[in-house]
Amino acid sequence: MDLRALTSHISEQKHQNFILTFEKGQVVKRSHENVFQDVMAAVARLRAWGVQTGMRVGIFSCNCYEWIIYDLALLELRALSVAFTDDFAKMGADELIDRYSLSLLLVQSTNQTYKNTRQSDAVAFLDGKNKNIKAIDRQQSNSDPEFENTGLIFSSGSSGRLKGLTLNRQGIEASVDAFTKAAAPRADDCLLLFLPISNFQQRLMYYSALWYGVDLIVTDPNRLFRALKDLHPTVLIAPPMLYETFETRFCNLPRWKQRAARIMGTMAGKVPSKRLREKLAQIIFEDAYEALGGKMRFMVTGMAPIKRSTLDLFELMQLPLFETYGMIEFGGIALNVPGAKRVGSVGRLLPGVRVELAADGEVIAIREHRLASTYFDCVEGEAEETFINHDRVATGDVGRFDKDGYLYLIGRKREMIVTAGGTKIHPEIPESAINASSDVARSVVFADPDASTLVAVVVPKSPQDQSAKLRIQRFVDSIGERQPSILVGRIIFTDAAFSRENGFLRPNLKLDRRKIAEHFLKESRETKEVLARGA
Repeated sequence: MDLRALTSHISEQKHQNFILTFEKGQVVKRSHENVFQDVMAAVARLRAWGVQTGMRVGIFSCNCYEWIIYDLALLELRALSVAFTDDFAKMGADELIDRYSLSLLLVQSTNQTYKNTRQSDAVAFLDGKNKNIKAIDRQQSNSDPEFENTGLIFSSGSSGRLKGLTLNRQGIEASVDAFTKAAAPRADDCLLLFLPISNFQQRLMYYSALWYGVDLIVTDPNRLFRALKDLHPTVLIAPPMLYETFETRFCNLPRWKQRAARIMGTMAGKVPSKRLREKLAQIIFEDAYEALGGKMRFMVTGMAPIKRSTLDLFELMQLPLFETYGMIEFGGIALNVPGAKRVGSVGRLLPGVRVELAADGEVIAIREHRLASTYFDCVEGEAEETFINHDRVATGDVGRFDKDGYLYLIGRKREMIVTAGGTKIHPEIPESAINASSDVARSVVFADPDASTLVAVVVPKSPQDQSAKLRIQRFVDSIGERQPSILVGRIIFTDAAFSRENGFLRPNLKLDRRKIAEHFLKESRETKEVLARGA
């Protein structure tokens, strides 16, 4: 693809495709022809406001049709988009404009406070009426005639610290082409996006849908299940927690129903005919199929490790769930696809991608053009540590390949646990073992500062069931007996979900292990002190 020609390419497509959104409680369906017309109207508005090639234009909004339109309009103008995430919610318009040298800031009309600013002329509404808008005329150099850098984005990454990245156009194009070639979209596909568009992965997906002629549903987490059920998407990209909710629902069924479904699902899985297998599975697991809209053919998960039991359940239900692997600095790296899937792996390498494993097992991803050129607003030395030469990125993930070329991730290099006894272990290894218990919803493991063993924070599926906690304790003890290197000396049970709201998940939906360890160790010590005083 050529990102610079995306808008004109939309207008030239022969097939009729659509973007669907929820607006004022109703489904709104716009053809790609409508999209083209709306983009060109937005281009005219931006020009009238004084936006020129090379200027920076900020977008701070939740998911909406206008986000996409103005993003495409900025590409058409070859102006740089600056996509602000929720992390900037406490920052005022003046601070955003000054700090990031914006010529214009686009916000939703619900954010009226952004107009109460000394630079109000440079703040426009994406979805409302505007008057007297005038972009700030900043001196623009012509140092990027090929539009190699298309904008700025922000990511907390695995460090938990927010940093900026400069996007590389050719890296974006390579990422879109590689994923699309591997995923092999069909003319009747419909892709559902619900995560924030300020997360660049979502923009990659809609660039792909628009370029390759696929219908697109754009919504937000609050309307996700309505969109799934009512609009019948065929392709979904989501973090593990969404798919894990289906496992939670299944595990909340009476045990006899679970056993019956597993027995019937296993029998159905042995039927030679693929079509008949799927028909039987749709009958046995009717609720799951209905919740997903009934037409799902390709579901992808990544961003964080997913429980093996969740993958196994989707396999049992004949629902096509595939693990993928990538990072915002590089783009997509590996993907499982129909006909080339290995449960537990993140798939084979995408077209155009190479990987070298460093001496310590770190995955070094290599491609001619990576997604991001460099970091900004980062810790000194961080960019040099991550971006190696012009084509390599040090991922920070430790992995291995099997003999057939499937990549398996073992854990994060920086999150390796070193116990008081000197044992080194990736926390994902004991967590995966503990999560295999049918009573465990999630676990997080870290070193016990007071012992040479590990501490496990465990969220039971039934927090009030004391017998379940006893089963979990026995299960964890049995793991330590089989594998002394991952001996868990202490279990802390909690009914607190790990979420962004309580700080236990980072904005990229990965566990904030440091915060979890600090919180539960402190809570455990305080409980001990209370008990000691009572004695």
